[in-house]
Amino acid sequence: MLNIAQTACNLSINYAEVAGTPILPFRFVLDTNLSNLNPAPGQNQRFCYRVSGIGLDNDTFRDLSHFVLGICNQIPASQITNITVVIDGEEQDVEFGPDGNVELRTELSPDPTTGCPGLKFDFGLDKVEGEMLICYELTVTYPIGPNPVCLFGGGVTRTGLSICGPVCNGDNNNCESTVYQRATVCVPVSVRPFVRTGPTVTHCCGEPIITPIDEPCDGVPNRACAFIITQRICVEVPVFFGANTRAGAPFVECGEVSNEDICTNCNGNGDEVL
Repeated sequence: MLNIAQTACNLSINYAEVAGTPILPFRFVLDTNLSNLNPAPGQNQRFCYRVSGIGLDNDTFRDLSHFVLGICNQIPASQITNITVVIDGEEQDVEFGPDGNVELRTELSPDPTTGCPGLKFDFGLDKVEGEMLICYELTVTYPIGPNPVCLFGGGVTRTGLSICGPVCNGDNNNCESTVYQRATVCVPVSVRPFVRTGPTVTHCCGEPIITPIDEPCDGVPNRACAFIITQRICVEVPVFFGANTRAGAPFVECGEVSNEDICTNCNGNGDEVL
């Protein structure tokens, strides 16, 4: 069950109430009955929205050309699945991808007409009595919070309203603490010099001397010539220090519970809400 007090987001928005003409008169509602916002293990998280045209049949109102549903910008396309679109009772063919009628627009490549990132649904809808139901699922569960909805139709763009949807961890008005840890780090470093020889090059010194076979060769058979090279070196060793953090299991002391707002100005009476 979605707790609006915890998510601080809207279950429905109405662009018919946004000032400016022409008007894009479309209402968006998160269908909590069809959605699965808090899935059980092994289930996908599902979001379903109903889009309705609530305008009049005159030039003040315009039909919808397409819209963009904002989502957490860390969600990759591989985690988005089971996208369905039903318009006026008829299920539409959905092609999800860069050239499809549903595509994931990023902050680096937002929708060109609205300038918004998110899931772009390139489906039109009648301004007077059009009805659309869209659903999509995520293979990873995300927190619920406000996501912008951007509309385009009749040559105009409308933005500014947000509806409940998947947000990134830390984007949902969570309490945040910063902790500092002093530490002294010691690391042993060993330096082991090495020597590698390069490819050998043989130089012929003068013309070859041809000697009859009955004349023995000078020198020692299979003898190896050896010499010593001494080179002083200095080794520069860069060492980088840092740290990784990992949060342990939280310890919780439960405080007061109420159906009234006890979080606003929660420090005003000296109480601390955990």
